[in-house]
Amino acid sequence: MNYKEIKPKLKKAYPVVYDKNRILVGGFGKNIEYSDPTGSVYFVFKLLTGKYTIKQITRKTINQYSQYTEKDVFDLINDLNSERIIEDANISGTNVLSKYELERYHRNINFFSSFIDLKKNKYRIQRKISDTTVGIIGLGGLGSHIVYDLAALGIGHIKAIEFDKLDLTNLNRQILYNYEDVGKSKGHLAKKRIHDFNPKVKFDLFEKKVTSAKDITDCFNDVDFIILVADRPKYYMAHWANESAVTLNVPMFVAGLEAQRAMYYTIIPHKTGCVECWRQSVRENDHISDEVLQEKERMNLLGDNTAIVPLVSAVTGLIMSEILRYISGIGSLQAAGNLIAIDFLTMNTKIIETWKRNPNCAVCGGH
Repeated sequence: MNYKEIKPKLKKAYPVVYDKNRILVGGFGKNIEYSDPTGSVYFVFKLLTGKYTIKQITRKTINQYSQYTEKDVFDLINDLNSERIIEDANISGTNVLSKYELERYHRNINFFSSFIDLKKNKYRIQRKISDTTVGIIGLGGLGSHIVYDLAALGIGHIKAIEFDKLDLTNLNRQILYNYEDVGKSKGHLAKKRIHDFNPKVKFDLFEKKVTSAKDITDCFNDVDFIILVADRPKYYMAHWANESAVTLNVPMFVAGLEAQRAMYYTIIPHKTGCVECWRQSVRENDHISDEVLQEKERMNLLGDNTAIVPLVSAVTGLIMSEILRYISGIGSLQAAGNLIAIDFLTMNTKIIETWKRNPNCAVCGGH
């Protein structure tokens, strides 16, 4: 569409205050001020209803304020667009989403609207989410939160691997399950809970214990990305999932807890280093950590689960934000090739390890 034929309107998310000789627009974390000694800016704002095209707004403003040019009006509208304050009223979601989706994900769509300019369609972001297939390994502490968030976000198809049964000790953090569910299959409980919460989400359960990368690849052969939130068997699961992600050429989002901190990282095959690249980097650059890790593997030191729900909620929120950035293209990935930790005492996040592609990597080939 011709830019001049767009019908801009103010987004509802931005409150506008009309003050003497100025207009204030409330943004997200900042207020934007427009000087308005002649009242011309106020005049333009009152025309931003979605009824008039940019061409019509320009003509009306110039007729009312002859001292201004077409470029002056365009510059103002372009600035409003660059600040993401206006959207195109011509864009409708009825040909993109169903009536059910438009209502259920209305708040999602409003959120996406705050990031887009006049030329983008906020409804297509939700469509992309609904067309996404996710593979998740583990429906425990982190997985039970994440799978619920995936369904709330509107992910269309979830494939889950989980073989365990619910234990009473799980209920301090695993939000999908109830007390009367103790002893039952987590996978079947999760599938029913997700269906009850969002019946439009397709949920496939693979109730099996992972013993190789092939197990994961066979289950997730058509997913758009993998989420790994299971760590047993210790020291093997991340390597199997990594090999599978590289084989399938799909991203992998990983999160876990380590006593007083939570951590997450992202692998994008052939763009970031993979898990094996990371391990090789530790071997070459941090001999002490490598020796400790080798000894833990040799002794098969597992440790007891140490987990509290605040850290679980914190890290699952961060990894879900990372996933949404990946699907939507809004913003940039923060954990790609980075291990990010959240400290319980301060809740501060920081990158504690980083790695690059290893040209001699046996898994991804370094390219």
